[in-house]
Amino acid sequence: MNGQLWLKMANLVFDLNKKIARDNNTQVERIKTKMEQVLEEAGFFLYNPTGEKYAETRTDVEANISGEVSADMYITDVIKPVVYTEENGMKILLQKGIVIVSGK
Repeated sequence: MNGQLWLKMANLVFDLNKKIARDNNTQVERIKTKMEQVLEEAGFFLYNPTGEKYAETRTDVEANISGEVSADMYITDVIKPVVYTEENGMKILLQKGIVIVSGK
């Protein structure tokens, strides 16, 4: 199995999900859901951390900071999702998320 190819597919599905959320297209939503199911069957799990509190100690994302740095930083946009796989019941990080962080 080509892991890099599956990661590309995971990123494309994530981008499609963002576009569907903007355009509210239910037909495309069904196709996207099926694509996510195929990724999960292949052992890949996408995670969208939008809205979560950000700390420099997070190891699952690479952050770009927008605006002023403050003690209260949150993930406001996700460019690439966090992608995990599972082996022997343990989650393994395959791709760090690329995120935009800003203060509230």
